[in-house]
Amino acid sequence: MNTITAYKCNHCGYIMYPNHMRCLNCNERDFEAITPEGKAELVTYTIVNELPWGIDERGRVLGIVKFENGVKALGLILVDDPKIGMKLSAGWQPVRVIGGQKTYGLSLSKA
Repeated sequence: MNTITAYKCNHCGYIMYPNHMRCLNCNERDFEAITPEGKAELVTYTIVNELPWGIDERGRVLGIVKFENGVKALGLILVDDPKIGMKLSAGWQPVRVIGGQKTYGLSLSKA
């Protein structure tokens, strides 16, 4: 996996992704950079049928996953029949094309 960096508050241990200026839990400003580890568990998902102009795909599945070390992130779910609690493998790949350029993001497929 590549390019996802979450931040763990050195004061209370709260994990944030993406980063914020202050901890969302205790308002401190001291963080440690961490990366997702292990398999991702699907926490929730939605199926988007009305996407912005330029994306001709319908039924795109977006989901929030939680990694084994507590990092939570939003990504593109690449499974036909997603189920809450299923284990997924994470990758970093193009998730759409905007103006002829690939946009990379978190993609999740069956473990």
